[in-house]
Amino acid sequence: MANRIKTAGLTILDTRISYFEVGAGRPVVLLHGNPGTKNDFQALAETFGSDQVRFLAIDRPGHGNSDELLPETPDPWYDAIAYADFLKRVAGGKAYVVGYSLGAFCALKLALQSPDLVAGLGLVAPFVAPRDPHESPSSLPAYSRNPLLGTLMGLLLPTLAGGKIRQHLINVWSPATIPEAVLAEEHKRYTHFEALISTMRDKNDMLHLRGEVSKRLGEIRCPTLAILGGKDAVCDPAAQATVLAGIPGVQKVDLPEGGHGLPFTHTQEVGEALLAHLQAIPT
Repeated sequence: MANRIKTAGLTILDTRISYFEVGAGRPVVLLHGNPGTKNDFQALAETFGSDQVRFLAIDRPGHGNSDELLPETPDPWYDAIAYADFLKRVAGGKAYVVGYSLGAFCALKLALQSPDLVAGLGLVAPFVAPRDPHESPSSLPAYSRNPLLGTLMGLLLPTLAGGKIRQHLINVWSPATIPEAVLAEEHKRYTHFEALISTMRDKNDMLHLRGEVSKRLGEIRCPTLAILGGKDAVCDPAAQATVLAGIPGVQKVDLPEGGHGLPFTHTQEVGEALLAHLQAIPT
């Protein structure tokens, strides 16, 4: 029988953060992709939560039911401060951190900024390098702050981005086929103006910091596992592996038939790999 999910929330950095938890053992904090929500981990958490493992899945700021972080000055590291506070207040001060897709980049930021809080890292279909190495940040999130431009963008952007979001969702599930009901529901959710701006903002932060984070990967000392899908249609698994090779002692699990949506399409394999890695780390 599936474990029961309990949903809760708290205020961090004057921002309401939503999360769910399953299980009662060692804390495992889950950071979803971009776009995404905590529910991307529902099957994984319900399947593997137990009296030995406690899963805590966060709606990252600006996504799902969490509000957007609003630092006084732009700071692409600011979300890592929020995650560190979450680990202290909810996860007991130290946790194994799982990042899926761009959430893996967030997990690396957290491990670099607050190494004493991260017992280990599990990076699932990590997105730590763009397909186009010359891709530059979008100016649209900054423009959206302007009252007039923001209003116009709110009217136009959901329609203009609809086709791109639809194709992205199809690519996430590839080579599997995304269920039509899931495609319709997630397309509606992720084409909301606020969701689009949060998605672009997070991508911008990654593009701004990817060089710095890549250069600092040698500072990471916690056990790290990367799980890669051989048929990933969103990001090049070889390029991600090349970046992650900078982490001392990084372990790699290859799922040759897997794509980018490993938490959805390969839940069992991902959960077993993460638990084996976690259990090898002393408490």
